[in-house]
Amino acid sequence: MRRFGVWLLLALTVSLAGCSSWFEPQGNSPQAECRRQAYDDPAVKQYVIASMGRTGANPQNQFDYEKALRDATNACLKKKGIAVRGGVEPVRPY
Repeated sequence: MRRFGVWLLLALTVSLAGCSSWFEPQGNSPQAECRRQAYDDPAVKQYVIASMGRTGANPQNQFDYEKALRDATNACLKKKGIAVRGGVEPVRPY
């Protein structure tokens, strides 16, 4: 029974560690560099600082933060001459 628990913990740790690469571009690709630079954008930092004092979730603030992060990333990619991904406009919260 103890071995099963150890194996389960190991499998869970490995699966959670692998999930991080699904959400963020890794390495030295232009997308990864621009995503890291976007976190230093003043508009993005403004939303991070504003959300520090809040204890509850506000969907509009989260949407604005994600939009600022996406806009900063896309601006960096455009500056490097890389086409940004197309797609559907994100759904706005009520």
